[in-house]
Amino acid sequence: MTEVGWSRRLVAIGFLLTAVVVLVSAFRIPEGGGYQAVGPRAFPLLVGFGLGVVAVIGVVQAFTSTDDEEDHEPIQWRPMLILLVALAGYAAVLVPVGYWQATTVFFVVCARVLGSRRLLRDAVIAVVLAMATYVLFDRVLGISLPPGLVRLAI
Repeated sequence: MTEVGWSRRLVAIGFLLTAVVVLVSAFRIPEGGGYQAVGPRAFPLLVGFGLGVVAVIGVVQAFTSTDDEEDHEPIQWRPMLILLVALAGYAAVLVPVGYWQATTVFFVVCARVLGSRRLLRDAVIAVVLAMATYVLFDRVLGISLPPGLVRLAI
């Protein structure tokens, strides 16, 4: 078995173990009392079951695949490391700068690192997605997101 075959199997098993941890943690969340239609553990259960289904598919493919002999491109470490640094930076500036501002910059940086060269299009898409997400969570669902430097009047 090649290194690619083993790494595929390890990643698939890792995702499966992650799904198990998420599901066990979700089942430990107490049921919501009262008149709530959806309790606090509904979303973690949904994520856990979804991850579990995808992980099982990945494990089956990893252990039944016979395409280990095909050529695989080497991993491009530079973009991966840049994205990791960008994610750490995003987490660091999210609260002081604000959700929609930090998310807009993060989206544009990620698009650029992944090969997009259309800065204006990426910026417009980033602002629309960040604002829509902000309005949905902060205003509609009542889940507070950091407003940051520029507070929205909506």
